[in-house]
Amino acid sequence: MKKLLIIEDDAPTRKLTAMVLRFEGFEVLEANDGREGISSALSAIPDLVICDIMMPDVDGFGVLQALRADPRTALTPFIFVTAMVAPGDLRHGMQEGADDYITKPYNADALLGSVRRRLEKRALQIEESGRRVEEVSLAVAASVPQEILSTLDHITTVTNLLAIKYSAQDPQVAAMHEIVTRESLHLRRIMRRLGLYAQLPQLYAKRFELERSGLPGPSAAGIETTAREVCRRWNRSLDLAITSEPAPVPLGEDYLGVLVEELVDNACKFSTPGTAIEVRGEGQKEFWSLTVRNRGSGLSESQFAQIGAFKQFWNGDQKPRGLGLGLALAQGVARLHGCEFTLQSEAETVTATVLVPLEN
Repeated sequence: MKKLLIIEDDAPTRKLTAMVLRFEGFEVLEANDGREGISSALSAIPDLVICDIMMPDVDGFGVLQALRADPRTALTPFIFVTAMVAPGDLRHGMQEGADDYITKPYNADALLGSVRRRLEKRALQIEESGRRVEEVSLAVAASVPQEILSTLDHITTVTNLLAIKYSAQDPQVAAMHEIVTRESLHLRRIMRRLGLYAQLPQLYAKRFELERSGLPGPSAAGIETTAREVCRRWNRSLDLAITSEPAPVPLGEDYLGVLVEELVDNACKFSTPGTAIEVRGEGQKEFWSLTVRNRGSGLSESQFAQIGAFKQFWNGDQKPRGLGLGLALAQGVARLHGCEFTLQSEAETVTATVLVPLEN
């Protein structure tokens, strides 16, 4: 439900306008002067503002200027409704950033038409902005990983040579070499994930070819190996409880490995050490399911809908290490193979499930 704010010092006019808009299904807030309108707009952040010009203390132009100066309301659609029709007033309002200008007296259709047009335009702007952000993210993810991986190759070569030459002379060299090697492997994993994420749109366009060429029959051993390696990196090996059975599913080992690694990594990251991390792969009549369950705080329905690259959801002051790619990558790989991906949180238990449809 879209939230509208009406700023009007004439009470009968304000009440009538609010009644018309509420009848059309909008949530309506009311303010009886400019100063109250500014306060309401900055606290409630409406989707659109309808404002009179001639008001005591702070007039409509002052309201518009204050809202355009605040980043939270700088792009909020703003409609002037006033009896002033002088060309200079109209030009002034538009120069200040008003989106439309309706003169009194007006009919309900004119007002509703303007409101809907401005809301639709704003929705398109938000959609376009999101698309551009996604394009930039994909461009970065496509170009950066290979450059970094090439640089890591040189760093690894140099550090290996130094370790071979000086480790026997100084034990600290061996310790530092171990740290560099571990962090390099971590960075390599990040770069591979970025590269795969950047490829997902192109892979999705060719998903039917991918299905035909997919390697059936992921092994239970492969799932267990991946899960144990992830838990080892988090020092959570004793927390892992895994049972898995093979099934003839149209999902190659590499993609299955991505699903297992990302979901188990996410479970380790957002649960308390010492609590169980359960991994189960089992076949059913029409689906093969991969389930990863942990004890910890999960995502709300609204957060699950916002899953995307470089987005992280966490509670508390300690930000987890990573880029926020895990769930987005798992979701993308699942969608690529026609799988259903769900995430449920209840009673401090988080369950991620991937349902892989079985081939006939």
